[in-house]
Amino acid sequence: MSINVVVIDDHTLVREGVSRVIQAEPDLAVIGEASSVGDARSLLGAKQPDVMLVDVSLPDGSGLGLVRAARAAYPRLGIVVLTMHNDDDTLLEALDAGATALVLKSASSTEVVDAVRRAATAPDSFTANGLAAALRRQANTTVPKLTPRETEVLERLVDGASVAEVSRDLFMSESTVKTHVTKLYDKLGAHNRAGAIMAAVRLGLVKAEPDRQH
Repeated sequence: MSINVVVIDDHTLVREGVSRVIQAEPDLAVIGEASSVGDARSLLGAKQPDVMLVDVSLPDGSGLGLVRAARAAYPRLGIVVLTMHNDDDTLLEALDAGATALVLKSASSTEVVDAVRRAATAPDSFTANGLAAALRRQANTTVPKLTPRETEVLERLVDGASVAEVSRDLFMSESTVKTHVTKLYDKLGAHNRAGAIMAAVRLGLVKAEPDRQH
């Protein structure tokens, strides 16, 4: 079964080029394109894609604003932000908005395709080159104290595991895992998994490798 993708970018050459790269893959299919936030909203409602690939800058609004709205409306939608902006603010805003991945427009076609596939299978994860380094630069000296069990759960969340997977791997009931997750969110001042991951890496609570995926 194909992974259905919509491409949102106001530059025709970029949009068509990305669409060609995706269409060349046997397991991927572009089912729609848009050049504005307004058209993208209509497209998402009409097509119900598996993955949205979206630029940061659109003529009638912010692509990251669209990401935030799309994440709220379509929790299982994979969202890949494609941008020319190689800076900490854009990367962290994409993470906070609920994107699944951020890929630079200078990236290879293989990186784009890999990001689309990952977004389809793990829409609530986040990956971007340089994420850990960006988070370290936002360092906060207030470090909460976690129990050993909370640390184990946190590490599995950072690796992209679901509640069911954490339950299986750590031999706990799902309700117990959820209790630990709730406590982690509270200690880290987070409201969701992405926020918890961002805080955990920033505070040095998990190992931060330069290209670690979240």
